[in-house]
Amino acid sequence: MPSNPLLHFITKVINIEDIKVVNYHFITDDEIVIEIGNKEKQRKCPHCENTTDKIHQNHWYTVRDIPLSDYQVLLKVNRRQLRCTKCQKVFSEELSFIKTKRTYTKRLAMKVIKEVLETNVESAARRNRMTASEVETLLKEQEVDLLKEKPKQLKKLGIDEITQLKGGKNYAAVLVDLETRKPIALLEKRNKEVIAEYLSSLGSEILSQIEEVSIDLWIPYKSVIQEMMPNAQVVADRFHVMKQINKELDEQRKKEKRAAEKIKNKKEREDKLAGLTHSKYPLLKKKESLSTEEKAKIESVQKVAPFLGNMYSIKEEIRDIFNSQITSDEALDKFLDWTEIAYKYFPKSCRTISRWIDEILAYFDNRTTQGVVEGINQKIKLIKRRAYGLTNFDNFRRRILLNWYFCY
Repeated sequence: MPSNPLLHFITKVINIEDIKVVNYHFITDDEIVIEIGNKEKQRKCPHCENTTDKIHQNHWYTVRDIPLSDYQVLLKVNRRQLRCTKCQKVFSEELSFIKTKRTYTKRLAMKVIKEVLETNVESAARRNRMTASEVETLLKEQEVDLLKEKPKQLKKLGIDEITQLKGGKNYAAVLVDLETRKPIALLEKRNKEVIAEYLSSLGSEILSQIEEVSIDLWIPYKSVIQEMMPNAQVVADRFHVMKQINKELDEQRKKEKRAAEKIKNKKEREDKLAGLTHSKYPLLKKKESLSTEEKAKIESVQKVAPFLGNMYSIKEEIRDIFNSQITSDEALDKFLDWTEIAYKYFPKSCRTISRWIDEILAYFDNRTTQGVVEGINQKIKLIKRRAYGLTNFDNFRRRILLNWYFCY
């Protein structure tokens, strides 16, 4: 039997709260079994909350733990069954470092998951002397545990989409808690039915406490929010409004360039094309971010294509409105003035703004945007690339959710 000082030392080294080492032995040159026991003898009955130390029976089993130096560690654990002296019911004690019916400790699960996310399943399995199947099972169990946790404090929600597979045809819906800056769900489709099914799973209590939902300019999102979240204000994301305006601006740039290429007079054609060449990104940038060269390019565009130059100026005017510290009522007046001037240049965008004006004005109440969601989407793209592309949605979702909860 090992000496008490040695057992005390190993207890300190393995560092599990309320646990003491009672014995150990080696089963191979680099594997050790450590027998542990509870320091606390009494447990609280989950039925009547009476404390008891009356043992009904001992239940010994072995679980994997994180390595100790160069040794693989197996813990021999006793999850005792106790009988309550008050209500006479039998219950199993909770062990803080192992989840029920698991064959590994919580901290080993954390270690393996992080290694999978940094490398891949096969590499993490080899490193921890597990099979790939065991690691996959561990990942699935962790995902199930995460999905059980409902976002009980959810007040501000963001909904967006991301291409889940190569080719850009299949979109997954990303739902984000804008205050915690974490995704709460990744849904295989972005249609109304799939989103409604997930929202229903949250329950009416959570849905009723949501105050704002930021979305892009997509009607199904707006519809499901109005139907299922009675107290939520729909906020049209300002960056998606600007995205549509920029799209219309770039379409005009392409149109101007195509027209310039057809000009018969060589000098006139070359002068106009010189003014338009490399103008795409300066036109899409905000004015305060323009370099000296880009400012010169904007001036060239204004000379050779006045209509396009005016579009740039008008685009910057609506961006100034979004940046202004004004109320929604004041913003309404400014949008009315802007659309009156802009309709000649941005007819599609003006019609969109007209249809979404209430949701656009809601932005000015709390300045809620999808900036967080867009940032998360960029990180998701990086995760996809690091994972060499994921063609199975369940694996894709699992990788994303676990990355967020264990790496960010």
